[in-house]
Amino acid sequence: MAQKEIDENGILEELEVEDVEKVDISEFDIVKKYDEGQARIVIQRNDFLIPNILQMVKDRDIMNLAPPYQRRKRWNNDKRSHLIESLLINIPIPPIFLYERDLAKYEVMDGQQRMDAIRGFFKNEYALTNLKKWPELNNRKYSDLPARIQAGLNRRGLAAVIILTESGQSDDSAMEIRQYVFERLNTGGEKLNAQEIRNCIYASPFNDMLVEISRSNLFTSAWNIPPKEPDEPHKVSKTLENNRLYSVMADCEIVLRFFALEDMKYFKGGMKRALDDCMHRMKGLSKRECLAYHDKYLRCLSVASRTFGSVLFRLPSKKGELVARHSVPLSDAILLGISALNKREAKIMQASSAKVVEKMKKLLNSEDSYKILVGRANTKSSIVDRIDLVTKMFKSIAKGT
Repeated sequence: MAQKEIDENGILEELEVEDVEKVDISEFDIVKKYDEGQARIVIQRNDFLIPNILQMVKDRDIMNLAPPYQRRKRWNNDKRSHLIESLLINIPIPPIFLYERDLAKYEVMDGQQRMDAIRGFFKNEYALTNLKKWPELNNRKYSDLPARIQAGLNRRGLAAVIILTESGQSDDSAMEIRQYVFERLNTGGEKLNAQEIRNCIYASPFNDMLVEISRSNLFTSAWNIPPKEPDEPHKVSKTLENNRLYSVMADCEIVLRFFALEDMKYFKGGMKRALDDCMHRMKGLSKRECLAYHDKYLRCLSVASRTFGSVLFRLPSKKGELVARHSVPLSDAILLGISALNKREAKIMQASSAKVVEKMKKLLNSEDSYKILVGRANTKSSIVDRIDLVTKMFKSIAKGT
């Protein structure tokens, strides 16, 4: 297994796993919710030929493939190719779901991966691979297909269920409907993870800020994620698409942890609940307030990067050097430890870079402190101990002890 894959797998394992929470509600409220939902949502069914779809997608003002609450692109080349093969042999494809945000202007709630696969193939962005019924067409792009087959594909279509703009009585109710439907559709077969659900149901300036930080050069460099690309999220390179921290929004969750753990009085019921609560608590922040949080995070990350350099957030190898995989709990402790310093202490610590790295190496090579810093337990007490240990180390260096 390549080091990059080991690193990504280790980071993802450290992030929380989605669970299902039971919600108690009265029979009266259940019936009321059902009745109000039926009265609100107005739908229409359409069939679009492939050329119509391509024309709509070409104009992002008409068809937005990547509204803010959408997940990032996950499909690999085999999945895209199998969709094209299904079109070739005329296998029915699940309908796409669109929201009409304005008259004849749509955003994709479900079907983004399918529509992007079709768009990319007809634009000759990838060749077909691993086809089962049409192996003769493997390694061919759209332009390489016989004219007869191209014409056949142009006759295929996609069924669409459109939630009409009349459904939303206000901007808030419209967004609520979109988020509600998107969260529950998931017809593409890949279950939404916890951060993808947060991205959907807590769309807000704060959520936008998490995405912005995660695509900053400072953050992508720290976590070895490909840098921001000019056309994302509408179009991304294969390299970025294949980066698992990006594709499943783990990068945004790493940023969110900083804000969720900054004040432990809000930490109740485990990491997942703490992250959910933080998104809910911050949802009403203004763009100006979010900018202050944005600057604070990047300021802490900048100090950390200048102090630790290439060993930032890294665990020790068998030889004791800080060159193994990145660690999320360690990053929490380092960034929050820096956040607890005043400006003078941060400058002194940054100037003592070699000493800081050496002390961190010593901590991580001690069995007891390693358990505190990188232990998988996400209880409140273990998180507090982790942050306190690093904060005390930083403060002692700043005092010259």
